[in-house]
Amino acid sequence: MSGKPSVRRVLYVSYAYPPVGGAGVQRSVKFTKYLPAYGWLPTVLTVANPSVPVFDHDLVRDVGSEVTVVRARTWEPGYGLKGWLLPPGRRVAGSESEATARSMGAWFRERAVSVARRVVRVTLHPDPQVLWNGAAFRRGAGLLRRGGYHAILVTGPPFSSFLVGRRLRRRFGVPLVLDFRDEWVLGQRYFENLRGGGWDEARHRRRLLRVLAAADGVVTTTEGSRAELERTCRQVGSDAVVRCITNGFDPDDFDAVPKPARRRLPYRIVYIGTLWTLTDVTPLVDAVLRLVEQEPDLASDLELEFVGRRTAAQDVALDRLRGTGVGVRREDYLPHDEAVRRAAGADGLCLLLADRPGAERVVPGKVFEYLALRRPILGLLPSGETRRILGGESGVATFGPEQTGSIAKWLGDAVRRRRSEMSSGVGESVSRESVHGESVHGEAAGEAGLYESDSGESIRSRYSRVVLTGELARLLDELVAAAVCHR
Repeated sequence: MSGKPSVRRVLYVSYAYPPVGGAGVQRSVKFTKYLPAYGWLPTVLTVANPSVPVFDHDLVRDVGSEVTVVRARTWEPGYGLKGWLLPPGRRVAGSESEATARSMGAWFRERAVSVARRVVRVTLHPDPQVLWNGAAFRRGAGLLRRGGYHAILVTGPPFSSFLVGRRLRRRFGVPLVLDFRDEWVLGQRYFENLRGGGWDEARHRRRLLRVLAAADGVVTTTEGSRAELERTCRQVGSDAVVRCITNGFDPDDFDAVPKPARRRLPYRIVYIGTLWTLTDVTPLVDAVLRLVEQEPDLASDLELEFVGRRTAAQDVALDRLRGTGVGVRREDYLPHDEAVRRAAGADGLCLLLADRPGAERVVPGKVFEYLALRRPILGLLPSGETRRILGGESGVATFGPEQTGSIAKWLGDAVRRRRSEMSSGVGESVSRESVHGESVHGEAAGEAGLYESDSGESIRSRYSRVVLTGELARLLDELVAAAVCHR
């Protein structure tokens, strides 16, 4: 006998977990869904009263009977109050007359709120979810004290959860893995609610160095982030194993997705996800305005649909399309199943990534579900890892955000092609490759091979959550084996 237990337990610390909704929840719930198949039973330590903007009760079905969920309460206020207290994002400036007309009472109230926000930013560091840490540590310590756990895995953001993992690692000596769904310092630089300047960024970096020094393993979602964090680990003298395990898609989520309906006009482009600083919609708006200026007759046959949360600045950008004849639909966050259905029914899917420092290491999680749906993709992206991932796929057009004319031409060509299909009857039916790699058909004449992968490797074998969880399980096995050797 090897002495290796047939089943191991991992304490999985994740503030964001069902019924909490949002893109960040997908990674955690899918990992815990599939870890038992690889011999790891997760106990999820999460928040009892989450202060979050969205919930998605459909995700609860992915929490299987083999997953134990333990909840600890946070001292955070409700999300509405927390959003009021946090530093605001970019504001839309009012007119000069409006500013002059404000009463002194309103001015004093605004100043009081500004002071309160500064206090919150300074005291609740690295993020407001730090108010959960005390209760989370006590619950986690209670679980580890009983024994039987072979590893601790903490996912962030919120990055304050990494501080809980560091304390538990130091107290109990159980191998610690930190899962960076985003880069810590890079994220703080762009999150509108958390930006605090160079001094604040330095504070974040000091905390990052401390948690990396305590980690046995580090997981990132992109190769660029892996390289960056591996360098940082070596700088602090840590020999932590650093691996990239990308985001992906769960085949179960696509089994019930209907095939696209008959194609009609208008040509509908769908964007799923949050619109904010790093996913700025302005380049798409500029391209549409260029198209309307050059070929106004195409406007009525183009529709843009945005599903997800938006900052005020992004809504202002979309408002520029009013009166152009282009259809613009905006919806707030939808449950994941419904969002997938919307994307599956689109004529084209849009990816946005702003050309900002560090964006070359960012890969939006929706990339992999877009690929699984095998719909045409329009990517407005700077050079970097997202473009590299998409480079081997057919049916994908990528442009730099500054290439307004080329983007406008792509949009115009898509509408004209659809008009031609409708007049010739070619667009009456559509078939696609399923996510399980079955039959392959072109959508229309001139698009044969649209759904074929140029890489020679199926989407499922590369980006399935089942396969990716296996990579995580192997890392956990490796770290446990190393811990045993060092005893």
